[in-house]
Amino acid sequence: MRSEEVPRPEEQHETETLLRRGRRLVLAEVPFASIVGLTISGTFLTALVTAFEGKEFKLGLAVAAGHVGALGMLVTNPILNRIGSRRLFCLIWLGVVRVLRMVLAALPMLVYAGLAPRTLYWPFVACVLVSAFFGMSAEISRRSWISDLVPPAERGRFFSHRVTLSLLPRAAVLMLGGKLLDYLQGLTGRPFVGLSVVVGFGAVMGWIGWTMLYWAPEPAMSMPHRRPGLVRSLLLPWQWPRFRPLVLVAGWYAFATGICANFFDYYMLRHLGMSWSWIAAVNTFGILAAVSASPWFGRWADRAGTRRVLLATILVKGIFPALWLMATPQTWPLTFLVVSTRAFNSASMICWLRLALNLSPRRNKAAFPAMNQSTMGLCHALGAVLGGSLAALLGRMNFAPTIAGYAVIPLHLVFLTSAVLRLSSLPMLRFIREPTRAAAQPAGR
Repeated sequence: MRSEEVPRPEEQHETETLLRRGRRLVLAEVPFASIVGLTISGTFLTALVTAFEGKEFKLGLAVAAGHVGALGMLVTNPILNRIGSRRLFCLIWLGVVRVLRMVLAALPMLVYAGLAPRTLYWPFVACVLVSAFFGMSAEISRRSWISDLVPPAERGRFFSHRVTLSLLPRAAVLMLGGKLLDYLQGLTGRPFVGLSVVVGFGAVMGWIGWTMLYWAPEPAMSMPHRRPGLVRSLLLPWQWPRFRPLVLVAGWYAFATGICANFFDYYMLRHLGMSWSWIAAVNTFGILAAVSASPWFGRWADRAGTRRVLLATILVKGIFPALWLMATPQTWPLTFLVVSTRAFNSASMICWLRLALNLSPRRNKAAFPAMNQSTMGLCHALGAVLGGSLAALLGRMNFAPTIAGYAVIPLHLVFLTSAVLRLSSLPMLRFIREPTRAAAQPAGR
């Protein structure tokens, strides 16, 4: 390198200052983005579907719509290469998401204009689908941005902080939101006002987080010598030998988890007879378990390697669906014990993120996590539709045998199917070869 190309000390200090500022602002945005996602997923998604008179099959379709939106990730890399700015991409795409959340907040109130609740289900699913398309595409751009802000050796700890900042506000909003739903439903006799308030609050939090990204600095993108088109961006991850097994294993695991979809909340509501406050309390307990374990999993992944952590995670999370069979209307407090295994949710989030970034090359980096995440999203959606269809089919067949005094319902078979398929992904992990340090070779020219 020629002497004039060597950065001066003051330039290096300025660059490091900008990187630190970028890391702080990107982390500061996480709680707000997390609340946006929470208010239209999990417990609140189940509440919206049941308010629109949906059952297992329609709940599965709504969950699938949120994950089919992962297709938006596949167009991220070509658009990024033309825009040349991940920050601008995030601001535009997330702006669209925030507008759609405002529409979703207004949707339940249309019941008071004379519309039947069931007629609002399909507009609701359409908004969820489009919102997920833009939101997941923006997330891939955000991850590519993060990969240039955070050195590979620090990503485990960084993502553990990110997971903690994501889960803590979710716990608070979930608990308060569940109580608000019960209170307003008792006050008005209908769930629509409470749902509108919860989703509207998420939209407001989303706009606050949007301003964080607006002020966050962005390192220059590493541009390929030749900009790949959409087809080339789709093929690149499959042509990269180290990355291909990750996509296949992650996709299979996502399919297995998708079969359960949001049916745990539906199980607590319809089979165990729990109120939204208690359902929120159970889920909040699971979130707090994940938060408490997140720093430890981040350090473990940095020290021992991601694959070892993922092995332990899949083993525990594979047993998780079957544990729900212990919870009956008489023993419903056991749900708190069952969701304690969600401590491993943070490990799962850290591991899949870390593997996708560490196995991606430097150039066209957005294409690789995009393919992995979109494959996981589509497989999760297929699993959700299968789980909802299986539960609905068994329900129409009046499937309700009693075995040794234990009443079996269709969702029990759905949970057991998911457990078996999750555990079947354990031997597949040996095909993932994690590098000792993040791959740095270019992909594409």
